[in-house]
Amino acid sequence: MKYKVILFQPYLRRFFLNFGRSLQHGEFHNVSKPPKSKIGYQSLPNFEKEISRRKVHLIARLRRFLGIPNIRIRFDTTGDLYFTYGCLIITNKPYCVYIETGLALYNYDLGIAKNPIARILVSFLATRKNCKKLIFFSEASQKSFYSTAWYPKWIRENIRKKSIVIYPPAIEKKTSEPKKFTGSLKLLFPGTFYIKGGTEVVQAFERLRETHSNIALTIITALHMLRSEDMEHIRSVPGINILDAKLSEQEMIDIYNSHDILLLPTYREGFGLVLIEALAYGMPIIITDQYATIEMFSPKKKNGFVYPNHPLKDYNPETYQMLGKYYNPSDFYSDLFCLQRSRKMKPIEDFLVASVENFLQNPNLLEEYSRNSLALYHKKFDAKMISDQIESVFLEAIRR
Repeated sequence: MKYKVILFQPYLRRFFLNFGRSLQHGEFHNVSKPPKSKIGYQSLPNFEKEISRRKVHLIARLRRFLGIPNIRIRFDTTGDLYFTYGCLIITNKPYCVYIETGLALYNYDLGIAKNPIARILVSFLATRKNCKKLIFFSEASQKSFYSTAWYPKWIRENIRKKSIVIYPPAIEKKTSEPKKFTGSLKLLFPGTFYIKGGTEVVQAFERLRETHSNIALTIITALHMLRSEDMEHIRSVPGINILDAKLSEQEMIDIYNSHDILLLPTYREGFGLVLIEALAYGMPIIITDQYATIEMFSPKKKNGFVYPNHPLKDYNPETYQMLGKYYNPSDFYSDLFCLQRSRKMKPIEDFLVASVENFLQNPNLLEEYSRNSLALYHKKFDAKMISDQIESVFLEAIRR
């Protein structure tokens, strides 16, 4: 009989559910109720609401004042253990928690993490016997957890013994053939347009098209989050195909297979799952060094190009301590648009142009970097390897 891993949170992202796809001895059992409101893509606000959004509602203020981190209470009688996304549990069963950033257990709110009551609660629950593993998305998230909130030394040591990094699994991989230059390049930009560097991508592409007619760009983004004038302009640029971010897994697989290079000069990112998916399909990457994105880059056998220090980092690049400057989206957008108006984001645009030019001027570079992407994927992010890692954690948690 297979062991059962209980999921109870109604809002779980696809990659989290992917952990249950390849378990050999266990299975996920989702007991959550369907959410009343639409989530994911459909829940994203439009452009006007997003750029003015501030997280000042009453519940957020109360959680800061009272020091309430992400905690749930569960006493189900079925199943063998719980697996949670970013929350600790008061429970009678063993459980493991998956942690995206250093603030995930504090509802991504530095104000809560600064409250000593919240830190005491996290320390108490994380060191309890039935909290078996704190599983981090990345090396960056693990470093950030210890540098952002203060814990006594004995608490830190106790939690460290339970800590492990397991990368999220990519969508199912269909090919292992490296990309080859066939006379043209197809570029891909997937992500929320402004915060992932979409403006700079479009401007760089327009410059490249002035001298290279053999390039094309596909943009996958939430169309309702774009300014109407930007949408109109993008659709007028020859060589750009813009798609709404409602694609199925198979549609995304087809796109990864048919495109050559992934562009993600992101300014706000906890991880960047699309980068792992790009590596799985042998795509070189052109990125900014933003939180965990550098972990998808190989400095020895290069698989792309990295812009080292963009001006919108909201964490300490040395310690990964979260600074909380852009907790409110409106503050981030205000700074981003100000920097763009003053042309202070042009170095990133220049970087994108130069990086793509490298592939156009050196036809063999695409295949070399594509092979390196595939090698890095197999070394660090292989879905079967990740499945074995998570199953080992689950089995250990049940047997203890």
